[in-house]
Amino acid sequence: MQTVVPISAESAVPTALANLRQVLGEAAVITAPAELAFYSQDVYRSGQLPAAVIRPQSTEQLSAALRAIAPTGLPVVPRGGGMSYTDGYLPARANSIMVDLLAMNRVIAIDAEDCYVTVECGSTWKDLFDALEPQGVRTPFYGPLSGLRSSVGGALSQGSMFLGSGRYGPVAESVIGLDVVLVDGTVLKLGSHANKNGEPFFRQIGPDLLGMFLSDCGALGIKTRATFRLIRPLPESRYLSFTFRDAAPLFRAMADVARADVASEQFGFDPGLQAVRMKRSSLTADVKAVGKVVQSSGSLLKGLKEGAKVVMAGRNFLEEGTFSVHLSVDGRDATDADAKAAIVRQIMTREGVEVENTVPKVMRANPFAELNSMLGPGGERWVPVHGSVPFSQALSMYEKCEAVFAKHADSMQKFEIDRGYLCATIAGSATLLEPVLYWPDARLGFHERVLDADYLAKLPKFEANTAAAAAVATLRGDLAEAFMQAGAVSFQIGKFYRYQESLEPSAAGLLKSLKQHFDPAGRMNPGCLGL
Repeated sequence: MQTVVPISAESAVPTALANLRQVLGEAAVITAPAELAFYSQDVYRSGQLPAAVIRPQSTEQLSAALRAIAPTGLPVVPRGGGMSYTDGYLPARANSIMVDLLAMNRVIAIDAEDCYVTVECGSTWKDLFDALEPQGVRTPFYGPLSGLRSSVGGALSQGSMFLGSGRYGPVAESVIGLDVVLVDGTVLKLGSHANKNGEPFFRQIGPDLLGMFLSDCGALGIKTRATFRLIRPLPESRYLSFTFRDAAPLFRAMADVARADVASEQFGFDPGLQAVRMKRSSLTADVKAVGKVVQSSGSLLKGLKEGAKVVMAGRNFLEEGTFSVHLSVDGRDATDADAKAAIVRQIMTREGVEVENTVPKVMRANPFAELNSMLGPGGERWVPVHGSVPFSQALSMYEKCEAVFAKHADSMQKFEIDRGYLCATIAGSATLLEPVLYWPDARLGFHERVLDADYLAKLPKFEANTAAAAAVATLRGDLAEAFMQAGAVSFQIGKFYRYQESLEPSAAGLLKSLKQHFDPAGRMNPGCLGL
């Protein structure tokens, strides 16, 4: 690792900026106040302004930039697509240099024969998916719901699940190689990238050094290149939806389907979130959504039939007050897909009722939709909390969350705080439970820039509501505490979840030792993981 001779605090920022402009060029060093204000916000809140934002265009440029910053001692904060709501990239210290990785977005190699793809970590999941689709391949996990903007590196740093996770698990299960740049500019090649004499086709090359940099929230280093396994998507798909009167049978059925290993995606809504989603601008009025269903159906006739079903179903197929679950099932051929769908129906209809399959059909046809769910259908602010638990504990965890909401019932009523739940299964491993909160409050500049302009124009605006925001923060903190006490595990740990408190002392001590080794001055994304 590089030996650094520090300079005086007074000259740290001017020296860093001068060094960075020399290394990266003037245009790649951003100091305009309006831009710094945007970069100081995430989905949920505003933080400290960084001293500057830099946009390197390669691993080599980033390495040189970090070497140029090192003598100043300034903190460094990596940022991917910006979809965090846990302070993942909000600076915890003054005069931080933020690294925007989105210019590093090239797909470097697609090897469909040997089943791997190497991509720069600033690529969005949609762009990666689009690059792979003509080759007839995809990554097993192929993106979060925010994949239109979420970056590959952000998902690897924060942890991520959704598209493909019903069968293949979270993003960490699909990656096999990484390039990581440490805070002093040192470049590490890990996993399959460590094989200097061969192709990056296999992750396990001795001890799994790659794993320690996954879900680190950028606390240990900055990911710049990643290699993923590739699969050939199964050609026949079936979509199914069911409703349940209560949470208990919903969780039982979802767990049984997950154990049967027949669903590619499986997710559900409680009556609260279901009502919110049904209030959004109609799927039937969204020509793009119906068009995507037609395009993805394989033939024009089949596509027109499927599109017509979406139009006819409208928003009346989910009965008010019910829980719902939605599944995508893929097979090698029609017989295989139908057999898997039959298993799902057998499990789900023990206690549930099958309904129109509009939701999973439209989601699969358009997996990387605009991120309009980051505001409520009436313009309300939105923020989730989540935890994953064993199948047997899903109902108990739901009841613990309900107890937190009961505790805060008065403040929720006073400040018009609404709630709902998203739930999903992660391969044969876990149930994810995600309570989401809505409340009347002013939008951030983040929302104005990131969300679809036409959608925003239809929504009312609220004045700043600091009292409601404070009540949401308290409620959110109590939910995180309940998840931690129950032994749940969370993605996107950032600076929000009670991560250090959740660890066995031996694990916490090892993590702190690793942090000290890679970042002895604590300059890389201070505060993340509680470090």
